[in-house]
Amino acid sequence: MENSISRRNFLQWSAVAAAAAAGLTACSPIAATPENGGSESRAPKTLVENGQWLTGACMNNCSCEHSRCLLRVYVEDGVPLKIRTDEEDEDTIEVPQRRACLRGRAKISDMLSPSRIKYPMKRKNWSPENPNGELRGIDEWERITWDEALDIVASEMQKAYDNYGPKSILAAAYSDIGEEYFDPIVCLLNAKGGALHHELGTVSLGAWPLTELFMVGSLFEAPDALTLEESQLHFHFGNNWAANKAGNTAYQLQHAKEMGGKIIIVDPWLNQTAAALADEWVPIIPGTDTAFCLGMMYHQIENGLYNQEFLDKYCVGFDKDHMPEGIPAEMNFKDYVMGVLDGEAKTPEWAEAICGVPAETIRRLAEEIASTEKIDFFAGQSTTKIPAGEQFAQAFYTLAFMHGTLGTPGNSVGWIGTHEHGYSTTPYCFAGDYSNGAGLNPANPLNPPSIVIPNWGAIEDNESWEKLDYTECWQSILDGEYGRDVWPGGKRPIDIHVIYSGGYENSLNSLPNANAGIEAFRKMDFVWGANPFFDASRQHCDVVLPVCTWWEKGNYAWSVNAESVYWADHVMDPLGESKPEGWIAEELAKRLGLDPKTVNTMTDNERTYYSLAGAIKMTDQATVSYEPLFTLTQEDIDALGVQAEPQQGAITVDEIKEKGVFKMPRSKGDALTYVPFANFIADPENSPVATASGKFEICCGTLAYFVNSMGYSTISPIPMYQIGDPEQGQGTQTEEFPLLLWTPHSLRRAHTVNDCVPSLREAYPQECFISTVDAEARGIKSGDLVLMTSPHGKVLRPAKVLNTIVPGAVALQDGGWIQIDPETGIDLGGDPNILQAPKASGQSSQSWTGTLVQVEKYNGPLTLDPDKHRPVPTPLGVE
Repeated sequence: MENSISRRNFLQWSAVAAAAAAGLTACSPIAATPENGGSESRAPKTLVENGQWLTGACMNNCSCEHSRCLLRVYVEDGVPLKIRTDEEDEDTIEVPQRRACLRGRAKISDMLSPSRIKYPMKRKNWSPENPNGELRGIDEWERITWDEALDIVASEMQKAYDNYGPKSILAAAYSDIGEEYFDPIVCLLNAKGGALHHELGTVSLGAWPLTELFMVGSLFEAPDALTLEESQLHFHFGNNWAANKAGNTAYQLQHAKEMGGKIIIVDPWLNQTAAALADEWVPIIPGTDTAFCLGMMYHQIENGLYNQEFLDKYCVGFDKDHMPEGIPAEMNFKDYVMGVLDGEAKTPEWAEAICGVPAETIRRLAEEIASTEKIDFFAGQSTTKIPAGEQFAQAFYTLAFMHGTLGTPGNSVGWIGTHEHGYSTTPYCFAGDYSNGAGLNPANPLNPPSIVIPNWGAIEDNESWEKLDYTECWQSILDGEYGRDVWPGGKRPIDIHVIYSGGYENSLNSLPNANAGIEAFRKMDFVWGANPFFDASRQHCDVVLPVCTWWEKGNYAWSVNAESVYWADHVMDPLGESKPEGWIAEELAKRLGLDPKTVNTMTDNERTYYSLAGAIKMTDQATVSYEPLFTLTQEDIDALGVQAEPQQGAITVDEIKEKGVFKMPRSKGDALTYVPFANFIADPENSPVATASGKFEICCGTLAYFVNSMGYSTISPIPMYQIGDPEQGQGTQTEEFPLLLWTPHSLRRAHTVNDCVPSLREAYPQECFISTVDAEARGIKSGDLVLMTSPHGKVLRPAKVLNTIVPGAVALQDGGWIQIDPETGIDLGGDPNILQAPKASGQSSQSWTGTLVQVEKYNGPLTLDPDKHRPVPTPLGVE
């Protein structure tokens, strides 16, 4: 470029460059004219689009819910170049646009990341005779052919089956969830004889599922999105929808605020949602919400600020006169709160000493709840990821029961969010089932995450069914046994020799005590992975197989949330030599002596057909009636080459492909409006809830029996505050480890997905959030390198000093990709699971909130470049 370029020319040139770089809205720059100081001859030309806009729905798993958003991807010559989001409809609360957040808008960088595995790869120093397992995660890699890779995998798998049996193989991949997690390779393992899975209990859902099931008799209850505006008060624990989902749920809350609702958010951090929407932020010590609730309920009981009539009619266990059968009267909730049961009244002052919320604030909030007619009670999933987390869930529901208004518009209690988002008992519309088996028409209306509990008979009769719990699996593998002494037969032996790390699960990064996980990986005879990305789990393999992303597969209708179904186009051809999981499973089946069709039972066209033919939409909420969503003509059927009958629906296949999405048309008060528990409240005798008593159970013997029989923790049938683990949580801090760790979500990632995107790494660096009080005591300033230490590992991160985080606690956002320094063993990637305690609790749920840590200013030899400059890992070295 010549130095003589004029300022005017530079401005015109930069306008064109900026428009090309932006790409988010596909806008062209304003033309230069004499009226705006330019000339027609120098006006930038409108950008000509020679490609096409396709639908590449965002498949990020934001906060373990179907809250995915619409992406429109501009593709030219097979290359995705630009992204925009939903622009088709006027954005209203009844039919909102499905706008993508910055994670979705960065999907091109994700799909084309240097971290993509493009070719079959083998670790250089691995061989069948000498695995050199200690080099996993350190070794260099070399490219091999598909035939070589498949032969190695089949040979090593066969060796394990022959020498040690199916229990010697760990399938570190989803086994039975279906939809976006469907993995035909797991079907291959099951067909070959089975494998162990680490799927006992819950991960994202915490202690909520069984607490809700046994206390209220159903799962995933949530208010209708259009009724939120009727709530006068939104009392939320641990809500950060603006970051966790960053989609329409936060928009619905904003709308409810605009309609006059007050928002109170209880959280250790003034998070994005609280800062943007809350009228009041209540800072609280992590993991102490139970004490906070008990303090409020004490004040309500003491002053008669609760609905005794509702409790008498619809609940059991509140007082000694309304106890469920078989439980002593003295075990009632009221006597516990007032101190009759144990001699300690749960006063606001008692609660303040535990949770840090001033007693006068507890009293004021208790009175505000009692004086408000319509309340939306919500608690985030993470609030129960504590030892004995069921106890908070019990207290949370009891607080709502005492208000006495459930089952009426504007009053709700739940942990999912809204009926429109995520899982719900009666979704308004959904796509058909295209998982590995015969298609369903109509489809199963709900495919929630699996909650696996021990089935002793199945374990004895079919060893391939056995499952390790998520939280303790790495240590169990190292110890050679898993389970609890109270289980029938006691702890069970395991002897793992091979790990398959597949699906979209990055379990080495996502499960606690990751250092033990790395040690377990390095002890194996063989580790292989199949994934699009070279994340921490795949970095510790011996052979990795490149898998297609959803943009490279596509041609399915997708259930996205309760009110919309997307069409996912084939956006781009597979990068390098990437293959679909079904092809990989079939090729391995041939080598393992199996019929390929037993592991991949449908063709791609058949899956496309069943996703369309099985899609249905609701016609009436009261009767839960559905009808076909898509019209399928004979021409549509013939194009897919399947044998089927035409059907009539609400939208044609051509229309869904053109628009990319079907949105269930809604209006306030329509026939689809859902009010949880309305039938029970209207007629409790003829419409009981599905609990042991037929009523809401404040004293829930079923829950306590189940949890206590699991052997992970002990809870009471009534809500109590307890230190669920003597080595974790408030009240267990030591001089060596005086701080409590918790792990909020990051706008940079959806769990571990997107951590290889440079723009997101720059916008949201992985930092140690620490309060001004704790930082000053340690001489730490923002930007200083700090060493975070727990009994389980060490992490090096820059500090972010905040006056909006509760003292005594530190946060490290979840999902940072592990990068262990080989000399010191310190993680430079910022994965909190290096620090997390492997503590299963209750229904075998992860209970990592409150892990004890220390944070110190780092003065050692290591340096740490900013995340935006740190290279992302690739299997061919670092790019």
